[in-house]
This record gives sequence, C-alpha cells and structure tokens, in this order.
Amino acid sequence: MPATVLSTDLVNNYLDSHLGERQVNKIQHGFPSPRYWNELSVPLEEIGEDRRRLREVHGKSPVFLYIGVPYCIKTDPGKCGYCLFPVEEFQGNAALENYYGYVEREAEMYREQMEDTVLVGAYFGGGTSNLYKAPVYHRIMDMTRSLFPEIAEEADLTLEGIPQLFTREKMEAIRGSGMNRISMGVQQINERLNSLSGRKQTTKHVIQSLEWARELGLSANVDLIFGWPQQTVDTLLEDLETLVSWDVYDITHYELNVGGPTDFALNRYHELPSTLANLELYRAGRDFLLDHGYRQLSTYNFRRPGDPTARDFREGYTTRFDHLDTLGLGYAAITFFGNPTLPPGRSWSFINHRSLPQYKAAVDNGRFPVERGFRHTPDDWLLMVLFRSLISTEVDRVQYRAALGIDVYEKFATVWDALAERGLAQITPEWIRLVGDGAFYAPMISALIAEERYRELREETARHRRESRGPAAAAGVTLPVPGVGSAG
Repeated sequence: MPATVLSTDLVNNYLDSHLGERQVNKIQHGFPSPRYWNELSVPLEEIGEDRRRLREVHGKSPVFLYIGVPYCIKTDPGKCGYCLFPVEEFQGNAALENYYGYVEREAEMYREQMEDTVLVGAYFGGGTSNLYKAPVYHRIMDMTRSLFPEIAEEADLTLEGIPQLFTREKMEAIRGSGMNRISMGVQQINERLNSLSGRKQTTKHVIQSLEWARELGLSANVDLIFGWPQQTVDTLLEDLETLVSWDVYDITHYELNVGGPTDFALNRYHELPSTLANLELYRAGRDFLLDHGYRQLSTYNFRRPGDPTARDFREGYTTRFDHLDTLGLGYAAITFFGNPTLPPGRSWSFINHRSLPQYKAAVDNGRFPVERGFRHTPDDWLLMVLFRSLISTEVDRVQYRAALGIDVYEKFATVWDALAERGLAQITPEWIRLVGDGAFYAPMISALIAEERYRELREETARHRRESRGPAAAAGVTLPVPGVGSAG
C-alpha cells in the first residue's frame, strides 16, 4: 500500500469512470480477491500456535464457524442459471452422509486449536444444507458442541436452505438440534421470474416453510436478488410487499452477480437490467423497506424490530478490528484468521479444496484439506477488516484507531472526501458512514481504496507467471498460474 493517500484527481477520475459500471460484490471475501490467494502451502501448525498464543495473552477468543455442503439439486439451466460458487450435483443421501463424515474428521484436526475459544455464531451453508435428512442436523450440532464446548448465549446458529426442500420433520430436527435460525434463498417470489433459474420452488413452498419456522420458534431470513433477468421495479416491489405482508422480519436484498460460464451471463445478459436500472431497483427496494419500518444493517440486509426470536446476527461483516477468526470446515470452505498484534505475515485467508476427491484424499491422509491461501501483510489486514466493516455501511474511526493505530480517515482522506462531496458518505470524528447510494456502490468504493495494492498484486502475479514459465516460454508453452477462479 502507498505511504501517501491517493491523489484527488485519481480518485475523481476513478469514480467518474466506474459509477456507471455494473457493481460486482467484491467484499464478501474481504481483501484481496480470492484470485490472488496463491500460497500453496498454508502453515496450519503455525496458525494453531498463534491461536494458542493469543489466548494466553488475551484469554478466550471468539470464533465464528462455517460448515459447507458441496451438493445442489440439478436445475436446467445448471447452477440455477447464475451461481458462481463451486458446487457438485446432488448424488443422493448416501453420498451426502459420506461427505459429512469427512467434515467430522476434519473438525477433529482443529480440536486442539479450538481449545478455550467461544463460539459466537455459526452458518451451515453450501451448496444446499437442507438436503440433509432430519437426523443429520443433530449430528452437526453434536459435532459443533464437541468442538466448541462454550457457545455464547446469543450465538446465531443458522442453517441455509431452499424452500422446496424444507419439511416439517426437518424443521423440527433443526430446532431440536439447537440451531435457532434458517436462511432461505428464495431469490424471486414471482414464479415466472423464478422459473428462469430452473428452480421448481413455488410460493406455497415459501409460505409453508415460514409458517413452520414461526410455529417452532425459529428465526427466518429470506434472500431476494435484484437485477434479475426481466425484472422491473413493479415485480421487485410486489415481492417485497409479499414478504412484509407475511411478517418476515429479516430480508437480505442483494444485487445479482453476473459472470463466468453461467446461463444468465451467456444467454440472458440482454435481459438483465442496466447498471442504472439496477440502481433504480436498489433505491426502490431500500426506500420501500425503510418506509415499512426496517433498518438497513448492511449494504444488503434489512431487519424490522420486534422479532421475538431474533438475535443480533451480522452476516458477512465485522464491527470489531482487534481480532478475526472464522473457521471454515468442508468442501470449498474459507477460513479467515488474523490479529493486529501478530507478527507481520501471520494473518491468513485460505480456502479448502474445491475438488471433492482432493478434499477427501487430504482428510484420508490426515492432512488439513487446504487448497491455497493468502498471507496478509499488516497493510493487507488493514484493508481486510476495512472491507468487512464497509459491508455494515459504517466504519468506527475510534475502534479502528484503537486496534490498528491509525486514523482510517487520514489514511484514505481523498476517497472519503470525494464520496462526501458526491453525497455518498458522511464523515465525523467518530465514524465514516455510507449514505444515499453509497451502500449500493460499496464494492466500487472498496476497489478504489485498494487500487494501489491491487496494482502491486497484479504486477506480482504477472512476475510469477513469467517465472513459472521458465524454459517453457521459449518453446511457446504457457503454464497456468495458480489462482482461485472466483469472481473478484
């Protein structure tokens, strides 16, 4: 990262050239984009020692757990037409339960590292986590309690799924296991628009799942996507009106990511709303929800007060800067571990194997099933926690200074000032807040803040490519550069 702030001209030119481009959610995985996670040897033993050392100094540390499932039901077009996540086609419950046995074995590898930690939340995602049969939810929570004997009283324990795969038996098992929330990827309530994804859910599936959750005392979140092919403001508002009428307290409303060899990118791109139309959709949805008593908790999450079962769950972001530990278990799961008191280069982001045979082979051989990772410099970690904080639309300058020893405003003053001049941010001595359309442009803002560091990473990648070719380059042979094929 540069020692000085970006020039005002560079910042304004960047904003002028990017405000009209399609937003791509680059902030879910923090910083940097997974395409730069090129470390093939991630020192898990060193990370374990650092975890233990931090506990000796600071006491019990908080951990967030993620457990992934590789499988999704088959759709036509494949992967629901739009999904960019690594998934495998569902092969039946025998294969699914066999896979989960590997997750239990991987969890055992982390047992010593997780001693004297407190589980502050868990997300059981995928893939499609409600593919499991009812008894498996008890196994999942038994394993979770075994790995984390201490679970915070207010911990949110969420299982993700799709409406048509929930049954009352599964819901009862989810609740009985100790999980306390479901998150449903509805995407579109409008059945015609939903059918473009090849998914078979109906409005009845959604209503029934919400009724079961309410009856059993489970919190329920509904995910909707805007920027969908053929979507209009009218169809968007009809979906939101329906959710409000059903008393859904927690709504995630996020923009469609378009890319890769997906059906939406290859065959329906001409049906997608333009960037300006997406901005109009965002504004319409945001204003409708705010007018109906919802609070905007993040760039994409809206919650209405009064839910008797709700916990203070904040998906994808952090409001603290002094420590981050998200343990990812399973196929393609991601782990984030870092602390500003660690020596330089001891904070990490890494991903498990995205090849199911390779994941299983590693576990069978007693190895952590890690595919690759990224070793953060102190400045990289500064960006990491800043990106995750931006998802909340507010950066606490006081906490940032206490944890990292710098004023985040001064570090990026020209960016914040330019955003404030355009009505996208407000600045006080205590915080920086995205306002107006600022939340919509959070991915662009994050990319701008990291522009100079990304330039360095691109140059490092190009240099690595040249070095990895070696003598082969003279023969006209191009060797692949290791990288993570995630939309960045």
